[in-house]
Amino acid sequence: MLALWILSKRRIIPRGDTDKMDLDSISSNSNPMVPPEVDKDTSVVVLFQNSTNEIKDLTISEIVKATDNFSQANIIGCGGFGLVYKATLANGSKLALKKLSGDMGLMEREFRAEVEALSTTQHKNLVSLQGYCTHDGSRLLMYSYMENGSLDYWLHEKADGASQLDWPTRLKIAQGASCGLAYMHLICEPHIVHRDIKSSNILLNDKFEAHVADFGLSRLINPYQTHVTTELVGTLGYIPPEYGQSWVATLRGDVYSFGVVVLELLTGRRPIEVFKPKMSRELVVWVNHMRSEGKQDQIFDPLLKGKGFEEEMLQVLDVACMCVNQNPFKRPAIQEVVDWLKNVGATPQDQNKD
Repeated sequence: MLALWILSKRRIIPRGDTDKMDLDSISSNSNPMVPPEVDKDTSVVVLFQNSTNEIKDLTISEIVKATDNFSQANIIGCGGFGLVYKATLANGSKLALKKLSGDMGLMEREFRAEVEALSTTQHKNLVSLQGYCTHDGSRLLMYSYMENGSLDYWLHEKADGASQLDWPTRLKIAQGASCGLAYMHLICEPHIVHRDIKSSNILLNDKFEAHVADFGLSRLINPYQTHVTTELVGTLGYIPPEYGQSWVATLRGDVYSFGVVVLELLTGRRPIEVFKPKMSRELVVWVNHMRSEGKQDQIFDPLLKGKGFEEEMLQVLDVACMCVNQNPFKRPAIQEVVDWLKNVGATPQDQNKD
């Protein structure tokens, strides 16, 4: 069996010899040491200290078995950075494995250092990075498994999925995702620009709590770019208008993309629907047009109407439209968005508690 190591901030501890660490005590700029064995054998599976207690030992062969040799039937996601597989371990616990595609532009040691730095990024609204390994020349990242998949799946793919997302649930998802994004923008050092905020990167656990996924992966491709990058990435419908001119990803660009996600929650519509008439094809354009004509009430998902939450939805619509302002300098910072969403529907007494 291949060796399995837990990385400590100052020393290397074999699994089982350490108690669960308080995640709040992990510094975002910590630099865990790398076990010498990993330098010699890059096929070693490395789990981080935040790894779930259910995973005691893990080898490459067990990962291959857990994914049925990376069977197409176990693919649960596909993005710009690679395919994501569901891995069901022998003890019944589950992981999500992202098989990174393309040239990562990093030597093995640099790759390990970047992944280990990302592992210290801990927040309840971020998908937790559990570990990494290499297999057949591919680099694998191991994440916590989210039972309810993506927001995109529930809004647009699952039969009757949107009807199961009532307004309080949708508001909770928007609030949680904004908190995860704020942690990336404000707390992480260096600050992380996500560059691809979209509903398929908002994952939901069994309680429909939002977790932002795929954060920080740009650092594995452009390790020497920190808060901005000159390589344009993103998904059609979520890309801020300024990216087409400057090709520079920014924090305010993330805010725009988040605003589009909030509009999805409000309307139940995709960011782009190519078969609709021109004025209603792009979600942002359509919403702005409807508001200019005073037809805000026609914007909301019919599934949400008549449930007594119209005032809250109007408040959230105002926030979303500020986020998708064409002028990036007129968009709010993410902390403002967090505060506004937190206070939606709150009584003055609730607000005074903060």
